[in-house]
Amino acid sequence: VLGMVASPLDLPHLDVTRERQRVERALHALQTHRLVELVWLAGQTWRDLQQAMRRGPWNVFHFIGHGGFDQITDEGFVTMADEEGKPRRLSATHLGRLLANHYPLRLVLLNTCEGARGSECEVFSSTASVLVQRGIPAVLAMQYEITDRAAIEVARAFYEALADGMPVDAAMVEARIAVSLAVNNTV
Repeated sequence: VLGMVASPLDLPHLDVTRERQRVERALHALQTHRLVELVWLAGQTWRDLQQAMRRGPWNVFHFIGHGGFDQITDEGFVTMADEEGKPRRLSATHLGRLLANHYPLRLVLLNTCEGARGSECEVFSSTASVLVQRGIPAVLAMQYEITDRAAIEVARAFYEALADGMPVDAAMVEARIAVSLAVNNTV
């Protein structure tokens, strides 16, 4: 699992430390038995991700950060940092270029807001849809804005269920149940 945290300056603070801890705790038993290796990328730029992808192989890419949907370009995006630490939007198409052609990559988890939001005119314009179109077999993303607390709960429950041997779709159901029970007033 390759994890990446992008928390550029001038954007709302995310509790990335707590989310990383939850992911690490969920995968701890598998790491202890050397069934999973979790590596956190030190950088926050697209260049850091490009370099890390070359040094794989990675089966899972877990992104923690900001995301959204740009109505002008009619496409989803994630926000990474530039070399000065300021926000740099990376379109779904560009993210797809970075992740495509890495055949061991089987799952992308976008712990961002609106990673599954598409336009009314183009159904397959969300970041998740674009990644699937680029050949990523499975993408887990949120359609709406998500609170830090809910994002952390999704990651914890999802990875714990995977660690317990559940398939991806069943692990997602477990994550949805956990969010509905742990976080009040959520969609």
